[in-house]
Formats: sequence, C-alpha cells, structure tokens
Amino acid sequence: MGKHHFDARREALLKDIRAVMDDIEELYSRSSEAGSEQAEQVKADLQQKLDAAKERLSQFESDIRAKQQHLTEQARRHYEDLEEQADAYWQAGKKQFAEFKQEADRHIREQSCRADQAVREKPYHAIGLAALAGLIVGILLNRR
Repeated sequence: MGKHHFDARREALLKDIRAVMDDIEELYSRSSEAGSEQAEQVKADLQQKLDAAKERLSQFESDIRAKQQHLTEQARRHYEDLEEQADAYWQAGKKQFAEFKQEADRHIREQSCRADQAVREKPYHAIGLAALAGLIVGILLNRR
C-alpha cells in the first residue's frame, strides 16, 4: 500500500465520518421538527452509514496491520542477510589475518636466521655495526 493509496483511504474514512456527523445534525434538526416516522428513517439511514464507516475503518486497520507485518518480515530478512554477510566477512578477515601472520612469522624467522648466519660468519663486522648503532642512538639521545 503506497502513501497515495493510504492517504486516499484515510480521506475516504474522514469523509464518511463527516457524512455521519452531518446526518446526526440532520437527525437532531428533523427530530425537533418532524414526527417520529421520519426520525426513525433518518436513524436507520444513519445507523447504516455508521456501520459502513465502521466496516471500512476495520478493513483499513487490518490492511495497515498486514502491511506492517509484511514490512517487519522484510526488515527481519534483510537484517538476517546482513548478519550472514557480516559473519562471512568476519570469517574471511580472520582467515586473511591468519595467513598474514603465518607469512610474517616465516619472514621473521628467515631474516633472523640470515642475521644469525651473518654474525657467525663476520663477528667483527657485527660488533662494529652494533657499536655504530649505539653511537648514533647515544648522539640522538644527548641532543635532547
């Protein structure tokens, strides 16, 4: 049910309610002016219109409830789909992180083995580089 259809039905209900109110005013005026037979006919007409308005209002309410249930169901399904997508993305992210961690661990082990091998092959170079690095760090810290 679109907004235009909803507004049209609402306007129709309001029109029915206005008609019933007009008939009530007419009944009041006629009952004070006319005899009881005419008043009974107006009452019957009024009751008929009132019953029809109540039926349309009841139908309108049930249509609104049905539309609300439909929209609620759509929203629930959409939420479940989004939840499934988020879970899939989460699982893919966890898998990629695990792969990255394994690759980083492997790379770090390789580099530490290379560094250890270089220190074993040329220990004096390693001592010289360590002393140079210590000197640079000391200079930078003393500048502050």
